[in-house]
Amino acid sequence: MTFGLVAVALIFVSLALLLLGKGAEQESRERAEIRLERALSHSLNPMALHKDPLKKKYIPQFITDNLISAGLIPDKALAFKTLALLLVPTLLAVGLRGPASATGVLVLLLLGVVVYVLYRQRKRRLLMLSQLPAFLDGVVRVSAVGYSLTVSFNTALENADQPLKDALGMAVQMQFAGLELDEAMQRLARVYGLSEFKLIASVVGLALNYGGKSDILLSRLAQYLRDREQHHKELMAMSSEARTSAIFMCCLTPALAGLILTLNPGYIGTMWNDGTGRLLLLAAGGLQAFGAAVIYRMVKSI
Repeated sequence: MTFGLVAVALIFVSLALLLLGKGAEQESRERAEIRLERALSHSLNPMALHKDPLKKKYIPQFITDNLISAGLIPDKALAFKTLALLLVPTLLAVGLRGPASATGVLVLLLLGVVVYVLYRQRKRRLLMLSQLPAFLDGVVRVSAVGYSLTVSFNTALENADQPLKDALGMAVQMQFAGLELDEAMQRLARVYGLSEFKLIASVVGLALNYGGKSDILLSRLAQYLRDREQHHKELMAMSSEARTSAIFMCCLTPALAGLILTLNPGYIGTMWNDGTGRLLLLAAGGLQAFGAAVIYRMVKSI
């Protein structure tokens, strides 16, 4: 019995020593990782650490991305112009016809601004997709001479057409901020919503990390983009009626509500002053937003 207790005690002592050893080893590993992170943080460019090069102060990121993708510079001049466009007619409507009409004017103006930004985004995306294969061919030609992929990218960018030149020029600016070329292209893919930029980022990432014949991959990617653009145009032509109907259904109700508020605010004011009518109006607004989101998802999948 005594020997059994001694054996059990020795087992527990061994386990305790083992746990203490593992704890000390884990603590030393954590200290080494902390020292390594501190060393890397001092050696790397601070702009490349957890900071978006396209981030604008006091502006939400999704607004900045949408303005950049539409070719609009999110600066003070654009902010003043937008505020003047929205506030001046609204204040005039307040003075002439009252707050209800001013609300209708503001709704119509906001709808017009959103439609304008979306139109510019769509137009620029189509132009960039048509210009992207020629740009990749230029990268391949420069790379075949013997230059690195990054140098070939920057050299071919000088001969690129607008708006692709402006879009990819931001990738060069991000490189100056400390990002790699593949990381910059991934960021541009999120801004413009183009999966083609993600493909280019993947090819660039493979070339930078593992080497190899990147010019062959880029030439094949250019040919793939040409074929894809042709099929995309055919699909867009076949689905144009559905997309037009979706845009009409999404914009009709807000535009009609804005016109009614502008021309005859008492028509909706009667419902708004009633408890049941207010509830119906709020429910209608929620259903309209839900329907617009569903229609957007449907059209996006085409």
